[in-house]
This record gives sequence, C-alpha cells and structure tokens, in this order.
Amino acid sequence: MRRFRSWLGLLVLVVAGLSACSGPLPATHASPAPRGSAPPSAAADPQRCARLARRGFTPCPPTADRLQLPPTTIRNATSGAVTEATAQEWGRAFQLAQAYYYWAMQHNARGALTSGVLADASPNAVGNLFGTDLQDLDNARQQQGTLLFQPLQVRLIQLVAIPPNLAQAMSKQGLTASTYAFAVLFVGPGQRAIQLSDGRRIVLVSSDSTYSAMLLIWGDLRSDPDLGQIWFEHGNYGCEAAVQNVCLL
Repeated sequence: MRRFRSWLGLLVLVVAGLSACSGPLPATHASPAPRGSAPPSAAADPQRCARLARRGFTPCPPTADRLQLPPTTIRNATSGAVTEATAQEWGRAFQLAQAYYYWAMQHNARGALTSGVLADASPNAVGNLFGTDLQDLDNARQQQGTLLFQPLQVRLIQLVAIPPNLAQAMSKQGLTASTYAFAVLFVGPGQRAIQLSDGRRIVLVSSDSTYSAMLLIWGDLRSDPDLGQIWFEHGNYGCEAAVQNVCLL
C-alpha cells in the first residue's frame, strides 16, 4: 500500500490485447492537507486498541481523524463513470489506507499486513502486495534489529476503470478482481534499512529525489469500524507494457 512495491518483488503482468482508454483527463484536485500525527500510546478507546492488537496493529495507531495522510493529487480518469465527488472520496480512502500501511511498516507490525485488515489475506494477495515487506521485516527480526522505513512520496493517484480482459487475468492469477483501481505515481526519496542493536545500520534499498515509479493498485471502498473508510486492496501491477494503457499516467 504503497511505497514502491516493485522494490518488493512486485508481480508484473503483461496482458496482450488490452485496449487503450481515450479522452482527456479531468481537472486535477488537490488532496486535503495532512492532518497532525498522534503518538502511538494511549488511545481514547482502549477497546479499539485491543481489537486492533488482535488484528496485528501494535502499538495502537491513531484514529483516522488524527493520522497524518500522505499528501497527493487525486484525479478522476473514468470518463464520467464515477462522479468527481465519489472519486475524491475514494482517493481520500486510499490516502488513509496508505497511512495505516506506513504506520504498520514503521512500527514493524507484521501482522497488520497479513490479517486481512488492509488487504485480502489470501496467500496470493499477501504475496503480491506485501511479499518483500514481509521478507524485510523477517530479516530485521532474525538479526534482532528493527526495520527502518522511509516511504516514497505519493505524487499522484488517478482513478481508472479496469477492462474485462485485465480483470480476467487477475482472477486467473488467483487475485480478486475489481472494477476500478488507482494508478499511482511514486517519487523519491525513500529508504529501507535494518537498525541493529549495536548501532549499525544495513541499508536494504535507497532512492533519491530523481526516482519515480508507477503502480496500478486495485481494490474497493471499505468502512472499517476501527480504521475508518479505507481503500481495501486486492492486488497491484506495474504500469508497464499493456497495463500502462490502463494506468493512463
């Protein structure tokens, strides 16, 4: 949820015969200003924290109204199939889900990636979305260290429709298909490193401010009682080859 997931052993799909979408892009909309972050301790609702702990979130993350959202620009490229108001709502849900993903990574909350809170919990989906995340977290734990995670910036998210043949390819790969997805432009800087107990730091991957990458992240809107309204993810592909025609970036 993202970072740049092709850092993470991203599965790249090349689908022959995908038809390119046409038409000009709608006007862009600036996302809401990031909200103030909250400390990881003492939430107002201890029952919420207990529920989230059972779902892999420890320490307890801030509530949605206090979590810092990654700033971005939201575009609607569905040619009117989705209203502008709905596209903005879904875009904010994507931002919130991304913020919770960052929280999980920065607090080494491995279970939050596999419990079905933020995304499908099937082995295929977990491997597609979080395969290298889990490897990095396990690597850090095996070395009795902590994973340090500086995410890439989310420059742009663009709502697009998924054509039937791409949806069929998702299903054949054992992933849940969706009607819509966000094409996401990530830019540097970003870094992953392992902080060891003796003070040493092992850099796993690092990108400077010239780096950029694009992903197609599909899912649907979910209202979670503990997290709020999030974009629940089913999978992601790189915006390469025929998939680039769907991303429209």
